[in-house]
Amino acid sequence: MIVPEIKELFKDPSVEYQIRKTLARVLNYLEVEEIDKVIEFTIANAKGYRSLDDYERIGHTLFDEKRITQRIPSKLSDRAKLMSEQIREFVRGHQILDLGCGDGKVGEFLSKGRHVILSDVYKNGNISLLEMPFVKLEYGKKVSFQDNMFDTTLLLTVLHHSDDPHKLILEAKRITKDKGRIIVIESVYGVKGYDKNLTNEQQRKINIFFDHFYNRVIHYSKFKENKVNVPYNFQTPSGWKNFFYRYGLKQIKLIHLGFDQLAVPEYHTLHVLEVKK
Repeated sequence: MIVPEIKELFKDPSVEYQIRKTLARVLNYLEVEEIDKVIEFTIANAKGYRSLDDYERIGHTLFDEKRITQRIPSKLSDRAKLMSEQIREFVRGHQILDLGCGDGKVGEFLSKGRHVILSDVYKNGNISLLEMPFVKLEYGKKVSFQDNMFDTTLLLTVLHHSDDPHKLILEAKRITKDKGRIIVIESVYGVKGYDKNLTNEQQRKINIFFDHFYNRVIHYSKFKENKVNVPYNFQTPSGWKNFFYRYGLKQIKLIHLGFDQLAVPEYHTLHVLEVKK
């Protein structure tokens, strides 16, 4: 699907209104002062940047000066615990892979009584504190695990960050055992959690704004290799189900988690997939 520039999103008044409304809710949750001024600056920056890097850097500077970026980690401190609780009952077997593990905290919560391997394209600083096996992956290359190696493979908010989610889901299937499970959490659109007057396309545009804002403005880096990949590969819940089916994966459970993380305002769904070979 066509991915509009960030500034193009604001040509739709309904999308801008919802972005403003959501920003106000997030900033209020973060206990930010002068919320209206922060929102006006953020929107003006998003509408009038000269380059995308300027937009990311200038926005990050404001949020850093107001110590908003420092408040987010504390507000997200229970995120990994929440995600591990959301998926725990669906995890099967002893050999588990957290593919796209981020800071590795979800894997840590699940590791009691299980052998959990962490894997990602970069090594988060927290990984070294966990004393858990970590395998670094390379962009565009085959996942470096043997066939049928894992009882459960986790893809938690990973697919929409992948340049090639088709290849990634096939790799996840390859390394997961027959009758094993792949557990997916994804940011979606086309759901009732948004304003009822918004179309699916408007919801998708709002997802694009906040996915970019969280990963590239709040977590800004001037180094290209440290920038979070944001190709915006969003789907509707039924779109993901059809995507999984296309690759021979049966969706045995779909749970609407909703806007479950207030500091990350994206609607999430949980998909439990069964592997058949």
